[in-house]
Amino acid sequence: MSGLTLDHLVWRMEEVHRHAEIVDRSSARSVRSFPEAARRIRDLARGLRSRFGLGTGDTVKVLAFNSTHHVELLLGVPLTGAALDSLNPRTPTEALILDASSSAPALVIVDPATLAHPTVGEAARAVLSVLERMAVPVLMMGDGDPGCPSLEGVVTEGARVADPLPATDENDTAYRFHTSGTTGSPKTHTVSHRQALLHCLSQATVDATGLSRKDRVLPLAPLFHVNGWGLPLVSVMVGASLVLPGGDLTPRRLVQVLQEEEVTVAAAVPTVWHDVCEVVLTAPGTKFPALREVLTGGSPVSDWVCSTLRSVLDTEVVSAWGMTESMACSTYEREAAEESVGRPIPLVEMRVVGIDGPVPAGDRGRLEIRGPFVIGLGRAAGGNEWFDTGDIASRDLSGRIRLHDRSKDLIKSGGEWIASAEVENLLCTHPAVTGAAVVARPDPRWGERPVAYVTTESSSERPTEEQIVAHLLPLMPKWWLPDRIKFVEDLPRTAVGKVDKRSLRDLEAQTIHELQSTDKEEVSA
Repeated sequence: MSGLTLDHLVWRMEEVHRHAEIVDRSSARSVRSFPEAARRIRDLARGLRSRFGLGTGDTVKVLAFNSTHHVELLLGVPLTGAALDSLNPRTPTEALILDASSSAPALVIVDPATLAHPTVGEAARAVLSVLERMAVPVLMMGDGDPGCPSLEGVVTEGARVADPLPATDENDTAYRFHTSGTTGSPKTHTVSHRQALLHCLSQATVDATGLSRKDRVLPLAPLFHVNGWGLPLVSVMVGASLVLPGGDLTPRRLVQVLQEEEVTVAAAVPTVWHDVCEVVLTAPGTKFPALREVLTGGSPVSDWVCSTLRSVLDTEVVSAWGMTESMACSTYEREAAEESVGRPIPLVEMRVVGIDGPVPAGDRGRLEIRGPFVIGLGRAAGGNEWFDTGDIASRDLSGRIRLHDRSKDLIKSGGEWIASAEVENLLCTHPAVTGAAVVARPDPRWGERPVAYVTTESSSERPTEEQIVAHLLPLMPKWWLPDRIKFVEDLPRTAVGKVDKRSLRDLEAQTIHELQSTDKEEVSA
């Protein structure tokens, strides 16, 4: 009996989904059929083994945007027995260098587009320089250049290798994933072939992604972030065509790709959809007749974004919840994306617990999760132990999960808890508000008090702070009201598009420190 390994997905590309294709919009448009991509994946694996001796226990690092080459590596590297580690090119330079050089990589593969990119190019070039000094073998995607071996050369070499690929064990490590570090130091988790394939099967169900061979999928979630929320592997399993955007994710270009490629399902964090909606609103008549659903997650989706997507793009909105430790999306909500993150996908179990154990439906507590691909507890747990997600949640009788806050984002004021995420959601119900982040400011009397950072639809016609407060008064306890509402052009974001609350908390702490220093100077004077 064969094990649960990723070569099954390559087989499906060759034998079952001959109609499907991978469309690369990185620069010049290119198209590969699934069977052609499958042949290249096998040739790539044989070439990597032949030239670099890759096998079980080795790690290959990849620094690249969402492209056809990157997807081929998602499957080709694990077929050698080695593990793939997709690096985040948007992390700070020193952190990126540390990630690239850690775990003694056997090989690093670089997308030349990262080196020339206006935002991440400097960090990517610094990484390449460090790797060269360390004598780590480096391959360039595409045809490369005379000074560096190319990925295409390895594929060509692999096509000439007659030896069959070795059988992989389902418990071999296929991927290494890194958390985004939004609530603490980034962590690295390993994922086996078995865990990846079980997650893929679960995601392919109708209550999860709902994808089929009729779809054309645009995964805007970066592949370094839990394999782009797992969407490329799910698309390969069900036969949905893939559209890959490359490194240019400007809203106008995304609108163009959505239209020209007749995308049916696209996935991105809410801030991306906010920016796309703003572009569409400036171009009346823009239509997306093929688009049936947008998937979003990573942070709460505002009423404004949901209503605009439905009215302007004429598409359904699906909210999802997940984390690196659960291998991305673990719940989906299609009925009320603004209010809930939905029900658990198959093979995932969730519970809400208090001090004495599970709490009744409707009560709040800490959200725990378990399943065969929940990797937060490590492989030894075997999916039988509960993982504390760090979220404060409640669950109704139908199993639908509602998130109230991250435990680290709760604000304790006068001995009572304020759920910052709930305040953010209520702020976003104001018709002019497009985004909000609420953090704690140290307070000598109350311990902590909430401060809100808010973005609006128009910077020239913003409501006043008093008008926002008047909107909130009927919606929440008076002591939940933010002490200050600060209007900003943009909320700070992490490299994966989440609101960077850590930087906002640091800003508030710095503000308090500066005020205290000023007070001391005035007293001395």
